[in-house]
Amino acid sequence: MAVGWVAMLQMVPWGEVIKNAPKVADGAVKLWNSVSRKQSMEGESDVTDVMVGNDSATVEQLQQQLNRAEHAIAELQVEMVQSTEVVKELAKQNAQLVAQIEANRKALSVLGIVLALTVLGAVVQAVFVFGA
Repeated sequence: MAVGWVAMLQMVPWGEVIKNAPKVADGAVKLWNSVSRKQSMEGESDVTDVMVGNDSATVEQLQQQLNRAEHAIAELQVEMVQSTEVVKELAKQNAQLVAQIEANRKALSVLGIVLALTVLGAVVQAVFVFGA
């Protein structure tokens, strides 16, 4: 059974996998950095208790909180795009691997038929040579 896996792994288009590996690794690093940064920022609270009032300090605090929230939303949108690109690259590589596995399966079927015909031919030849 292990020989089958080795043969299948030998048929993987490693050139494509290796060529795309830096893109996937860069995307994964960016994703990891953004997630770890988010986790460290979760401990900090941007929301402060603000008493409702008309003074300018309260309005200024609310404006700062709004600006921070808008900035956080913009960062999340960028991270979402980066995550989507990583997922797209992984999906593309997965599709390539599946296509290669399907090609290997078809080639193995053809080889099986050729082997069966060869064995059948050898048996027929042996019957004629040793049977006569």
